[in-house]
Amino acid sequence: MVQHRQMPQTKQDRSALSTSKLLDAAADLIAEAGYERMTLAAIGERAGYSHGLVTARFGSKEGLLWALVERMVEAWPGDVHLNAQDTGSGAEAIHAVIAEFRKTWRRKPKHMRALYSLMFEALLPVPLLNERMRELHRELRANIEKMVSAGIADGTVAADVDGEVVARLVIGGVRGAVYQSMLDPKDVTISRALEDVDLLIDALLPHP
Repeated sequence: MVQHRQMPQTKQDRSALSTSKLLDAAADLIAEAGYERMTLAAIGERAGYSHGLVTARFGSKEGLLWALVERMVEAWPGDVHLNAQDTGSGAEAIHAVIAEFRKTWRRKPKHMRALYSLMFEALLPVPLLNERMRELHRELRANIEKMVSAGIADGTVAADVDGEVVARLVIGGVRGAVYQSMLDPKDVTISRALEDVDLLIDALLPHP
């Protein structure tokens, strides 16, 4: 049997791996205890690196936060943006988005808890986080509005439906569902809470 020798990692490979581990550790700590209690020292310890490496790599806690949020936005587009591809239009498309969102919570609960913890932290005086989350939600509303507009165009949504209102209510429903589930997971499972969002979508977008 021929044994293949593993190629040694380059400095760039090692740097990318350590960055990934540090960001994973940061996400885990935020999910467990929140942004305020996350420290650079704790991140280094969780990831198996020194405090000095965390500081050298990100400069500060705010620098690490920026890198983490950008990674969430770029690496988890379906999770963060509530995007849906090739899923039709109108209510059908939005239901498909919620279905994918539900799957993501089952697959990556820690990552999603970290993301939502940061969304809630954005209400506090953390300018960088506040700005990025406001931008993110503008994009989310625009995505839902496009789905509604496509439904109006193909006749599956009534012509007098206001896409902006639907977008605000659907996203508000998703955020409220997650908040209730994170706050009281025994009484409000994420699956049950998102089923309520499906009911909201049907109420907002009945067949014309």
